[in-house]
Amino acid sequence: MKRILLAVSNDLITDYRVHRTATTLQSMGFEVTLVGSIFRDKSELKRPYLVHRLEMFFRNGRLFYFEFNIRLCLFAIKGRFDVFVANGLGALPGIGITAFIKGKPFVYDSYDLSTESAEMIGKPFGSWFWRLIESSLIRKARHVYTISESIAIYLEAKYKISVDLVRNTPEFHPIKNFPPEYRLVHEGLKVLIYQGAVNKGRGLEMIINAMKFLPEAMFFIVGEGEEEKELEKLVLKTSLYNRVIFYGRVPFEELKFLTMQADLGLSAEEDICLNYRYSLPNKLFDYIHAGIPVLVSGMPEMEKIVLEQQIGKIITNRSPEKLAAKIRAMLSDEESVKQWRANAIATAKVFNWCNEKKKVIEIYKEFL
Repeated sequence: MKRILLAVSNDLITDYRVHRTATTLQSMGFEVTLVGSIFRDKSELKRPYLVHRLEMFFRNGRLFYFEFNIRLCLFAIKGRFDVFVANGLGALPGIGITAFIKGKPFVYDSYDLSTESAEMIGKPFGSWFWRLIESSLIRKARHVYTISESIAIYLEAKYKISVDLVRNTPEFHPIKNFPPEYRLVHEGLKVLIYQGAVNKGRGLEMIINAMKFLPEAMFFIVGEGEEEKELEKLVLKTSLYNRVIFYGRVPFEELKFLTMQADLGLSAEEDICLNYRYSLPNKLFDYIHAGIPVLVSGMPEMEKIVLEQQIGKIITNRSPEKLAAKIRAMLSDEESVKQWRANAIATAKVFNWCNEKKKVIEIYKEFL
């Protein structure tokens, strides 16, 4: 049995994409080991494949990535692995170096455009360093794949390589009732939901300000990130603490139970970097699979799916008052809501992991 090591720099708890990839590879006959990091949540992860989490001294920044990749190299070199996989740019140095030392092939899953991300704005050294890493290693990968057609085209043009498309979609499961312990307390108000990183440029400040004009709604932010403290201050300043709820991180196995209770899913990224412009975020597909209407930024990848599948609307004016008016108009249009929900379920039957994993199988079958 061929042994494959997948590595990602996060703590694995909310990373559904790497879990789906691991289970797909396991179903193909690989012996899978998944390596991530471990921070404050040290609870055991129960997965059907081997999991190894590297306990880190540093928590973020360049020292974190340096430490992570050193520890990753030491772990990977000791193992008898036949294939290596870097899930994201953060794991590419350790995987690329280990594959070179051991003379083994590696695959690169570029699940975002990290070198052009919001986190790189105002960080010239970090931007230069990660571009150097990617440009030095990406051509050495046996296969490269990513989450959106726009990112694939960008990487192909920049590096003169072939890039496959594997969208970040959930498995399709018919919608069922959620367990009572996951019930959202919303006192009969409409439920708006955002799930994902609470980081710069996600449009969350705009949505919170829009909540001042939406007394009939509650807004649940499911996730965490570097902007959370500032947004909490904004909520207190605007006296919205009863209707804007910071729910925190939720394991991917449980997230669907929250999402399916929402009346509207939001993805309001600002067009401040290529990573956002070309993104096709997993939260859009999570909203679709939950059968809820969506309101998203006019980024090309998201806009194309939303308009073609008729599952919601596009944000055309980023004024909080105008946004509130659009949300109210959407939620009060009962016939459209009914149609958006039906279209979302139909769309989930097209954009799901059962279809995307066929591409994963095609990429990795040569290593068996």
